[in-house]
Amino acid sequence: MSHTQTEFGTPPPESLWHSAETDLAAFRRSLPSGELGSLVDAARRTEAARQPVESLSERDLPLGGLEDTIAELRAELIERSGFAILDGFPVEELSTHEIERVFWGIGLRLGTPVSQSVMGERLGHVRDVTAVDPNARAYRNNSELTPHSDPADVLTFLCLQPAAIGGVSRFVNSMSIHDVMKADRPDLLERLYRGFRYHRLGENRPGSPDITEHRLPVFSTCEGFTSCRYVRVYFEEAAAADPSIEITELDREAIEMFEALAADPALHHEFTLQSGEAVFANNFTVLHARSGFENDPALPPRHLLRLWLSAEPKRPIRPEVLHYDGEPGIPPIEGRTPSFDYTVDVQ
Repeated sequence: MSHTQTEFGTPPPESLWHSAETDLAAFRRSLPSGELGSLVDAARRTEAARQPVESLSERDLPLGGLEDTIAELRAELIERSGFAILDGFPVEELSTHEIERVFWGIGLRLGTPVSQSVMGERLGHVRDVTAVDPNARAYRNNSELTPHSDPADVLTFLCLQPAAIGGVSRFVNSMSIHDVMKADRPDLLERLYRGFRYHRLGENRPGSPDITEHRLPVFSTCEGFTSCRYVRVYFEEAAAADPSIEITELDREAIEMFEALAADPALHHEFTLQSGEAVFANNFTVLHARSGFENDPALPPRHLLRLWLSAEPKRPIRPEVLHYDGEPGIPPIEGRTPSFDYTVDVQ
């Protein structure tokens, strides 16, 4: 596949943002005071409280006065910046059981929750479990996570408890990275449009190869939409596992420029989610990362809720963007856990 500069995508202006020009406060919004009542009441109702949270529907969890706020949030994620922070979740007033239902009810209005790992969980709990599984996948350990995207349309985290030290989030506008590279180094952008083969890190269905047979483009265009898919550890592991997979010197230069731009303070926002705050991102236009963290044995450990959401209507994407069979999400596989003994030092 060959690309010239004229074939590169042109992200719409509303999807482009720079932290140097747009303060983090511009992305913050609050749940309207007093408008959570219908959703909280529904979460506490006997029938909803007894059912597994993942079985609950929009009918079970009416938004009431939150409808306009969540509709506006969805428009921001799908049609505009692709990034928002929402505060006002009453995590100190509700039990974890109840706040799961409140978060799930809001998520249902943004998309359909999908599986986040081979365990099949659609409402995920982000906690460090390395004490029992030293090779736990990224979201289940406390190490640094470099900028990446997930295999779903929309990502959201709700903070129940921040870490004692660290756990700083970074959200990067991948569309701005694209436009800088398009202007300054189209030859390197071409390598990212070509993409890389990805390792599936043990989360592939039986009979499906460990390494994709196709290249996943970092950037791609489809029906006028420019999209980004990037997880460095996956293509580095693929090259480490299969000597026939070459990452060329020019590829390396493109990767390093991409990473340098993702680290540029002008193209990202950094912050630490506090209890009761949720962050939302469009995986095709925004990358996310996290610094390493430490828990204090005298305090509750870091604990977030997570949803991966499949939005409707679907964003047009090229089929080679897909990493797993059956995306969006990761296929559930009975008896497996998201654990992998990495050979490269990139997560």
